[in-house]
Amino acid sequence: MKVHIEIDCTPEEFKELFIPSDKQAEFAAKAYQAMMEASQKAIQEAMIRQFGMLHPGRDD
Repeated sequence: MKVHIEIDCTPEEFKELFIPSDKQAEFAAKAYQAMMEASQKAIQEAMIRQFGMLHPGRDD
């Protein structure tokens, strides 16, 4: 099987798409941070649901 892909773009557009840049690194860092925060929140909520009855003084 052969696949032929033709991309019509300027050299600047090519660089923006395919060569790592500060913008891409910044986006990746922000996406990773958001994913970690969401994961930590989900884990904390699951732990509270699972083990909340063991926490003294809690009426959940």
